[in-house]
Amino acid sequence: MPQQTLTTAGSSSFTTKVPWTNYALWGSGGAGGGATGNPAGGGGGAGAQCVSGKLQKAPGTTLTLVVAAAVSGGTGAGSDGNDSTINTTEVVAKGGKGGGLASANNSSASGGVGSSTGGVGDTVHKGGDGGTGASGTTAGGGGEAGAFLTDGASGGNNSAGSGAGAGGDGGAPGTNGGTGGAGSNGSAPGGGGGGGRAGSATDRAGGNGSVGRIILSWLPPNCGALLGVGI
Repeated sequence: MPQQTLTTAGSSSFTTKVPWTNYALWGSGGAGGGATGNPAGGGGGAGAQCVSGKLQKAPGTTLTLVVAAAVSGGTGAGSDGNDSTINTTEVVAKGGKGGGLASANNSSASGGVGSSTGGVGDTVHKGGDGGTGASGTTAGGGGEAGAFLTDGASGGNNSAGSGAGAGGDGGAPGTNGGTGGAGSNGSAPGGGGGGGRAGSATDRAGGNGSVGRIILSWLPPNCGALLGVGI
């Protein structure tokens, strides 16, 4: 089946080939939270939604596509991810929530919470929650993005979410022990960033929430005629 995959953030257009176009969209993951206490562990960013289904449009219709941009982690609270869309509101895959900032000594901030709220499309699977560390000794891992058939796996205390399906994995949290380290970036599409972990006077940044993605596919007209669809 022919398909077009968009992995670069930004706006573009697509002209439909047949009456039915299949779609799968991921928003971008939430960034991991920073750590500025001593010791402290930022919360992991939540994974983005995966929204899938099909649109019925006359052949030759122009669709406006937006692939969600990645969000950068820093030493503050993690930024929420951006949305991927078709025709602005017709199909929407929401970005993941950012992880919390751990600014107090001996604290670990809460991870971003994955949600199906706000997603628009035939099927919406939420991203996994960002993880929460323990009393500053650890940070939270990023949540995995949602997949075609299931929600994303959640990050945990000192562990990233992964393994649920086609969504991008969450980023690993900052180093446990010693002086800590920055959270790792989430993987594409839509993985949440890991929380930063500070074990000294040095502030540590959370990881980036990964860029989104759009996949469109369609049956060629001759194949659709045989199956009674896509013509």
